Amino acid sequence: MPLWRAWADDLLRGVTPARLEDAGARAENEHRRMGNSIHPTAIIEPSVVLGDGNHIGAYTVIEGDVRIGDGNWIGPHVTIGTPAQYVTEKFEFNGQRASGVSIGDRCVLREYVTVHQPSTYRTVVEDDCYFMAYCHISHDTVIRRGVNLANNTQIAGFTEIQELANVGLSVVIHQYSTIGAYAMIGMAAVVTKDIPPFSKAAGNPTRLRGVNAVGLARNGFAPELVERIADAHRRDALDEIEDEPVAAIVRRFTERGAVTHRPALRHG
Repeated sequence: MPLWRAWADDLLRGVTPARLEDAGARAENEHRRMGNSIHPTAIIEPSVVLGDGNHIGAYTVIEGDVRIGDGNWIGPHVTIGTPAQYVTEKFEFNGQRASGVSIGDRCVLREYVTVHQPSTYRTVVEDDCYFMAYCHISHDTVIRRGVNLANNTQIAGFTEIQELANVGLSVVIHQYSTIGAYAMIGMAAVVTKDIPPFSKAAGNPTRLRGVNAVGLARNGFAPELVERIADAHRRDALDEIEDEPVAAIVRRFTERGAVTHRPALRHG
């Protein structure tokens, strides 16, 4: 079974994708840190919960309510858990209304990546994500598993990026946006509307450029199914596809609402 179908089956069963640890007692946390490679110049507050087998590079700072899973590679000068940037609230002085950053397993965070605390819900990075240098993950953002962010991707608050999406160099994403699963966003795009799953999108303003056929093929989608997705995509009718794993992905995008509620980008 292709990996994408197994993940879609998880969605249908209501399985939470990312395996994240409970906070546990501080003593247990200190014991678990012994299984990680932490550069001596890194600063990690006692409140941070680490799994096993993590690499944490020089001058990285991790603070506050942060939970990190297993086998992550966190490079030098990464910052995780500092307060949400919110001009009207000034959490830096007034404290957080909500707190909590969760990072799953096997993620890569390269140099100068920043991941901020939430303002309202939780900031979440699921398993197997790859963030290149200088990416910013803003407050209350949820990044689903397998997402790749190229250098200098800038994500505003309350954004959701769904499974296995790819975001190109220097893309800017408006707050309250959703990028659907398997989408590909071209470099330097300015995203101000939600991007449907399976899409290619590029430009400023961003426009749909068909389906991400290469990405779908690489993830095990059969050629016939890719053609069906492309036909429905051209007609803005992804909800008509009669394939349950694909339909589950589409439903997850169309049922967004409480946190992300921008209009979806369409053809024409």
